[in-house]
Amino acid sequence: MDRTILHCDCNGFYASVECILSPELKNVPMAVCGNPENRHGIILAKNELAKKYNVQTAETIWEAKKKCPDLVLVPPHHDEYKKYSRIVNQIYERYTDKVEPFGIDESWLDVTEKSTEPMQYPLVQQSIIALV
Repeated sequence: MDRTILHCDCNGFYASVECILSPELKNVPMAVCGNPENRHGIILAKNELAKKYNVQTAETIWEAKKKCPDLVLVPPHHDEYKKYSRIVNQIYERYTDKVEPFGIDESWLDVTEKSTEPMQYPLVQQSIIALV
């Protein structure tokens, strides 16, 4: 039997969590970054407004600030990311008990047994996107 596997990737996950924690960050270009004084001065994630300035993941903070002088920089909160990762995976488990996390912001979902109609898979995918 053919399997139907969904790959779920929460793009900009760290930035999205930071915007949940501090909603005012939704309205400004922002990026989660390492501490430049500890030689970890790179962009880890950015929100959609920062993407409009072509801020890139893994570029240095100074390069990002050159593109977007008003970029708001936020330190990472890894415990919060772990917490929200668990929440996201619990949402996935509403659709299948076959969830395989792949990193903090990605998971593979086997939804083969959830429907015999292949046309329903996009509906499952859209439903997950709406919840997450």
